[in-house]
Amino acid sequence: MGIRRGGRPALRSWLIKTKKMKSNRHGQSRVLSTDELDLLISKLHEQHHQIVAEICRRTGCRIGEATQLTWGMVSESAVKFQRGITEGKLASRSVPVTPQLWEALRSWRATWVVRQGREPVADDYLVPGRFVGSCLSTRSFMDALERAAAESGLEGVSSHSFRRSALTSAHNAGVPLRVLMALSGHKSMSALQRYLEVTPQQREEAAATFS
Repeated sequence: MGIRRGGRPALRSWLIKTKKMKSNRHGQSRVLSTDELDLLISKLHEQHHQIVAEICRRTGCRIGEATQLTWGMVSESAVKFQRGITEGKLASRSVPVTPQLWEALRSWRATWVVRQGREPVADDYLVPGRFVGSCLSTRSFMDALERAAAESGLEGVSSHSFRRSALTSAHNAGVPLRVLMALSGHKSMSALQRYLEVTPQQREEAAATFS
């Protein structure tokens, strides 16, 4: 959608900006603390960008999955990422909805109704795009995220920061890797483990156990 404007140069510009945002973390998106996530999302000045960020943060999904959600895929109990919107379109998955996410979704739904002038139906995109029948473009979200990261003073941030932060936090809390795989949609343990950050303190604590 937004990428179409300006054609290939616009796409290259978006890719360059995305790589630049990650450059300070050696190609890996920065893992953010709870306070940093709160700060970053508060700097997203449009509610439709905030709800996408909240979905990524609370479900560990990819940005492209969040933007393609329809109202029929969301309930108070779970967000159902149907196969057609997942990476590779290989399998559907369901992620339980936390109270924080449900509250954000309820607030966004009220805004959606005001903006659209009607109640949503199952096939309506959760976050509509600029054109009729379209969803929010990933470029639109990335542009907003870049501005929010700059205002927050957070380096190394990309849309994958939400996913990495969610999975790393759950892993540090003791959630088994196989459970994380079911929630994240990763198809292999090695692919999942590349998302998980190991802190210097964790390295020191592990080394201290060596006999």
